[in-house]
Amino acid sequence: MNFTETLDIKHRGGIFVGLSKLPGDFCLMIIQCPGCVTSYRIKDMLPGQRDAHITCPKCACHFTLQAPHKPGDSPTVNAGAAVLLVDDAPFFREMIADLLMPLNLNLRCAVNANEALTALAQSSFVLMLIDLNLPDRNGLELIREIRCHPQGKNLRILAMSGVYRREQDGLEAIRAGADDFLNKSFRPEELRARVRKFLP
Repeated sequence: MNFTETLDIKHRGGIFVGLSKLPGDFCLMIIQCPGCVTSYRIKDMLPGQRDAHITCPKCACHFTLQAPHKPGDSPTVNAGAAVLLVDDAPFFREMIADLLMPLNLNLRCAVNANEALTALAQSSFVLMLIDLNLPDRNGLELIREIRCHPQGKNLRILAMSGVYRREQDGLEAIRAGADDFLNKSFRPEELRARVRKFLP
Protein backbone atom coordinates (compact mmCIF):
# COMPACT_ATOMS: atom_id res chain seq x y z
CA MET A 1 0.00 0.00 0.00
CA ASN A 2 1.42 3.40 -0.96
CA PHE A 3 0.65 6.35 1.27
CA THR A 4 0.09 9.59 -0.62
CA GLU A 5 0.20 12.00 2.31
CA THR A 6 1.10 11.97 5.97
CA LEU A 7 -1.41 13.98 7.94
CA ASP A 8 -0.12 13.84 11.48
CA ILE A 9 2.56 12.20 13.61
CA LYS A 10 2.43 12.65 17.38
CA HIS A 11 4.83 11.40 19.98
CA ARG A 12 3.14 10.29 23.20
CA GLY A 13 5.05 8.65 26.02
CA GLY A 14 7.57 6.97 23.74
CA ILE A 15 4.90 5.74 21.30
CA PHE A 16 4.40 7.19 17.83
CA VAL A 17 0.82 7.29 16.62
CA GLY A 18 0.29 8.54 13.07
CA LEU A 19 -2.47 8.96 10.58
CA SER A 20 -1.78 8.33 6.91
CA LYS A 21 -4.24 9.24 4.19
CA LEU A 22 -4.95 6.92 1.29
CA PRO A 23 -6.54 7.99 -1.99
CA GLY A 24 -10.21 8.84 -1.38
CA ASP A 25 -11.67 9.38 2.09
CA PHE A 26 -10.33 6.22 3.70
CA CYS A 27 -7.83 6.68 6.57
CA LEU A 28 -5.55 4.18 8.21
CA MET A 29 -3.64 4.69 11.43
CA ILE A 30 -0.09 3.60 11.93
CA ILE A 31 0.57 2.43 15.47
CA GLN A 32 3.70 1.04 17.08
CA CYS A 33 3.71 -1.85 19.49
CA PRO A 34 5.16 -0.66 22.82
CA GLY A 35 6.87 -4.03 23.26
CA CYS A 36 8.79 -4.55 20.01
CA VAL A 37 8.13 -1.21 18.21
CA THR A 38 6.79 -2.99 15.12
CA SER A 39 4.51 -0.67 13.13
CA TYR A 40 1.02 -1.70 12.07
CA ARG A 41 -1.70 -0.07 9.96
CA ILE A 42 -5.20 -0.20 11.38
CA LYS A 43 -8.47 1.49 10.47
CA ASP A 44 -8.92 5.00 11.85
CA MET A 45 -10.67 5.31 15.22
CA LEU A 46 -13.40 7.89 15.69
CA PRO A 47 -14.17 9.86 18.87
CA GLY A 48 -16.53 7.95 21.14
CA GLN A 49 -15.52 4.51 19.92
CA ARG A 50 -14.72 1.85 22.52
CA ASP A 51 -11.06 1.24 23.36
CA ALA A 52 -9.38 -1.40 21.21
CA HIS A 53 -7.44 -4.12 23.02
CA ILE A 54 -4.60 -5.16 20.72
CA THR A 55 -2.27 -8.15 20.74
CA CYS A 56 0.89 -7.68 18.69
CA PRO A 57 1.25 -10.62 16.27
CA LYS A 58 5.05 -10.39 16.46
CA CYS A 59 5.80 -10.25 20.21
CA ALA A 60 2.35 -11.00 21.74
CA CYS A 61 2.43 -7.75 23.72
CA HIS A 62 -1.06 -6.71 24.85
CA PHE A 63 -1.91 -3.01 24.92
CA THR A 64 -4.90 -0.68 24.65
CA LEU A 65 -5.63 1.89 21.96
CA GLN A 66 -7.88 4.65 23.33
CA ALA A 67 -10.16 6.51 20.93
CA PRO A 68 -9.57 10.26 20.45
CA HIS A 69 -11.62 12.63 22.60
CA LYS A 70 -12.57 14.97 19.75
CA PRO A 71 -12.32 15.04 15.93
CA GLY A 72 -8.83 15.81 14.69
CA ASP A 73 -7.10 14.27 17.72
CA SER A 74 -5.07 11.10 17.40
CA PRO A 75 -5.88 8.00 19.45
CA THR A 76 -3.55 7.18 22.33
CA VAL A 77 -1.62 3.96 22.88
CA ASN A 78 -2.03 3.11 26.54
CA ALA A 79 0.70 0.66 27.37
CA GLY A 80 0.32 0.73 31.16
CA ALA A 81 2.74 -1.02 33.50
CA ALA A 82 5.15 -3.42 31.79
CA VAL A 83 4.47 -7.02 32.87
CA LEU A 84 6.08 -10.20 31.53
CA LEU A 85 4.15 -13.48 31.60
CA VAL A 86 6.33 -16.59 31.33
CA ASP A 87 4.32 -19.69 30.44
CA ASP A 88 4.60 -22.30 27.69
CA ALA A 89 0.85 -22.99 27.38
CA PRO A 90 -0.78 -20.79 24.68
CA PHE A 91 -4.29 -21.20 26.12
CA PHE A 92 -3.08 -20.08 29.57
CA ARG A 93 -1.27 -17.03 28.15
CA GLU A 94 -4.45 -16.01 26.31
CA MET A 95 -6.58 -16.57 29.40
CA ILE A 96 -4.27 -14.46 31.57
CA ALA A 97 -4.22 -11.70 28.94
CA ASP A 98 -8.03 -11.66 28.90
CA LEU A 99 -8.33 -11.67 32.69
CA LEU A 100 -5.81 -8.84 33.11
CA MET A 101 -7.26 -6.70 30.30
CA PRO A 102 -9.15 -4.42 32.75
CA LEU A 103 -5.80 -3.41 34.30
CA ASN A 104 -4.56 -1.91 30.96
CA LEU A 105 -1.13 -3.47 31.22
CA ASN A 106 1.67 -3.61 28.69
CA LEU A 107 1.63 -7.41 28.91
CA ARG A 108 4.38 -9.26 27.09
CA CYS A 109 4.78 -13.02 26.91
CA ALA A 110 7.67 -15.46 26.93
CA VAL A 111 7.21 -19.19 26.32
CA ASN A 112 10.29 -20.39 28.22
CA ALA A 113 13.08 -19.29 30.55
CA ASN A 114 15.48 -18.32 27.76
CA GLU A 115 12.91 -16.00 26.16
CA ALA A 116 12.20 -14.49 29.58
CA LEU A 117 15.88 -13.73 30.21
CA THR A 118 16.23 -12.22 26.72
CA ALA A 119 13.18 -10.01 27.31
CA LEU A 120 14.56 -8.93 30.69
CA ALA A 121 17.89 -7.97 29.11
CA GLN A 122 16.09 -5.84 26.50
CA SER A 123 13.29 -4.22 28.52
CA SER A 124 12.31 -3.16 32.02
CA PHE A 125 9.34 -4.75 33.76
CA VAL A 126 7.62 -4.01 37.04
CA LEU A 127 6.27 -7.55 37.42
CA MET A 128 6.85 -11.04 36.08
CA LEU A 129 4.33 -13.87 36.31
CA ILE A 130 6.32 -17.11 36.11
CA ASP A 131 5.04 -20.65 35.68
CA LEU A 132 7.18 -23.01 37.77
CA ASN A 133 6.91 -25.84 35.25
CA LEU A 134 8.71 -24.53 32.14
CA PRO A 135 9.97 -26.71 29.27
CA ASP A 136 13.61 -25.58 29.29
CA ARG A 137 14.21 -24.91 32.98
CA ASN A 138 12.61 -25.21 36.37
CA GLY A 139 10.79 -21.99 37.26
CA LEU A 140 12.58 -21.84 40.63
CA GLU A 141 15.93 -21.78 38.81
CA LEU A 142 14.66 -18.99 36.57
CA ILE A 143 13.58 -16.93 39.59
CA ARG A 144 17.04 -17.34 41.15
CA GLU A 145 18.69 -16.25 37.86
CA ILE A 146 16.42 -13.23 37.61
CA ARG A 147 17.31 -12.14 41.15
CA CYS A 148 21.01 -12.17 40.12
CA HIS A 149 20.28 -10.11 36.99
CA PRO A 150 20.79 -6.31 37.27
CA GLN A 151 17.23 -5.71 35.96
CA GLY A 152 15.78 -8.28 38.36
CA LYS A 153 16.78 -6.85 41.72
CA ASN A 154 13.67 -4.66 42.22
CA LEU A 155 11.36 -6.60 39.93
CA ARG A 156 8.29 -8.14 41.57
CA ILE A 157 7.70 -11.83 40.83
CA LEU A 158 4.45 -13.77 41.11
CA ALA A 159 5.17 -17.50 40.82
CA MET A 160 2.34 -19.67 39.51
CA SER A 161 1.79 -23.38 39.08
CA GLY A 162 -0.85 -25.94 38.28
CA VAL A 163 1.51 -28.81 39.10
CA TYR A 164 3.05 -27.56 42.34
CA ARG A 165 0.03 -26.94 44.57
CA ARG A 166 1.11 -27.65 48.13
CA GLU A 167 1.85 -24.91 50.64
CA GLN A 168 5.45 -26.18 50.70
CA ASP A 169 5.74 -25.47 46.94
CA GLY A 170 4.68 -21.87 47.51
CA LEU A 171 7.26 -21.49 50.29
CA GLU A 172 9.98 -22.85 47.98
CA ALA A 173 9.07 -20.23 45.38
CA ILE A 174 9.27 -17.48 48.01
CA ARG A 175 12.67 -18.80 49.20
CA ALA A 176 13.88 -18.80 45.56
CA GLY A 177 13.05 -15.07 45.34
CA ALA A 178 9.38 -14.81 44.34
CA ASP A 179 7.29 -12.18 46.09
CA ASP A 180 4.16 -14.32 46.05
CA PHE A 181 2.80 -17.67 44.85
CA LEU A 182 -0.56 -18.41 43.20
CA ASN A 183 -2.02 -21.81 42.40
CA LYS A 184 -3.33 -21.86 38.80
CA SER A 185 -6.79 -22.87 39.97
CA PHE A 186 -7.38 -19.24 41.02
CA ARG A 187 -10.51 -17.14 40.69
CA PRO A 188 -10.19 -14.23 38.18
CA GLU A 189 -10.61 -11.56 40.87
CA GLU A 190 -7.90 -13.24 42.96
CA LEU A 191 -5.41 -13.03 40.07
CA ARG A 192 -6.23 -9.37 39.42
CA ALA A 193 -5.89 -8.53 43.13
CA ARG A 194 -2.47 -10.20 43.36
CA VAL A 195 -1.23 -8.44 40.22
CA ARG A 196 -2.68 -5.07 41.27
CA LYS A 197 -0.81 -5.09 44.60
CA PHE A 198 2.51 -5.23 42.72
CA LEU A 199 1.77 -2.39 40.29
CA PRO A 200 3.19 1.08 40.88
